[in-house]
Amino acid sequence: MKAATAIELSPQPVDGGEQLEHPSAFFSVIRYFRETNAEGQRIRQRLAGAQSLADSSGDQAAASKAFYETWQVIRMEVEAAKVRAAGIEGFQKTDQETCARYARELVQVANAWDDLNRLWPSQAAAVEMPVLVARGKESIRVLDNMIFTCACQSIPNELDEYLKNYRIGKPLDFIATFKDQLPDEAATRAVLAELAPQSGVVSGLIDLENARVIKADPRRQRQAGSVALVLGIAGLGFGLIAIAVHLGSWFQFSPTDWQVDPAKWAALNGAYLLVLLGVLGHWVLDRVKQNRAGTEVTPLAEWLIWIHINEVPIIIRIASVWLILLLGIAFKTFDLTKGVQPLTYFLAGYFMDSTFDALIGRLNTFIGENDPDNKKTQKAVG
Repeated sequence: MKAATAIELSPQPVDGGEQLEHPSAFFSVIRYFRETNAEGQRIRQRLAGAQSLADSSGDQAAASKAFYETWQVIRMEVEAAKVRAAGIEGFQKTDQETCARYARELVQVANAWDDLNRLWPSQAAAVEMPVLVARGKESIRVLDNMIFTCACQSIPNELDEYLKNYRIGKPLDFIATFKDQLPDEAATRAVLAELAPQSGVVSGLIDLENARVIKADPRRQRQAGSVALVLGIAGLGFGLIAIAVHLGSWFQFSPTDWQVDPAKWAALNGAYLLVLLGVLGHWVLDRVKQNRAGTEVTPLAEWLIWIHINEVPIIIRIASVWLILLLGIAFKTFDLTKGVQPLTYFLAGYFMDSTFDALIGRLNTFIGENDPDNKKTQKAVG
């Protein structure tokens, strides 16, 4: 099943757009969600530690102490949350649009603090361990929902800042980047799944299966520019052929040294076109197989964004077509005296692209296995 969605960049305060009228409101709301996320995780870690002590066969007194210390932290954070919320409420009149956009999430966070306030009242009376454990479990559930809500609001803006420094087509590892903002990997994937269907959130292509966001320019004119660039590079090959057939006369090369002459111009153009079609045929077939397997990032219908994020690999492949044609002529694999040989040239392009994919795959595997950071991680896990 396909797990990718193309989503465009929403107007950000730093880039222009509607939030520029009241940038302080937008940033204040985002900061509110980030601070709440951090405090929610802090409380959750304390509660999880107390739960672990209570569930183990260790000292129940230590577990009780951990719960009561967490109780005090919760009480302080409940009061601090009221102060943070009051600051946001101050924008209700000055920037109603921003506050309305996040109204549902702000209420959800406020309700979560109310639930914690109910579970852990201001008077910390003596409570038996089973009751503390039950409260802890319910509180963790409340906190998980609150952390998830905050992450869904704060991560898109932060994600877009990361993507600004990425080149087109480069993937960002979502889990590695934002794992510190959620309790576990499952929750991090859930946030990415929440973002995927939303239009106008980040400037990238979301790959849910691999938990990546591939950098893409949201502007249609830039995506169309990728198509124009690819076509221009492909057309450049015909220009190079036109120059090549005249080099012998320009530099007085002997026919044995330079076997390409104007009489072979049409055959060279045909050979070049057929090799290109062979490369294209392999890519189309490969895309169809990936779509059937559910591993393709973009649906077949979204050919524009597909060309856009793959503009660099496509250009490299076109350049490799020039190389294979040059080598084929130099080593007389392509006999231009026989005219255009459609099957030979097409298959040359097809199998050249297949070989190129295999080499790139092996190279990526080699780089991954010898990456110092990966080795450190494996050593730490081992």
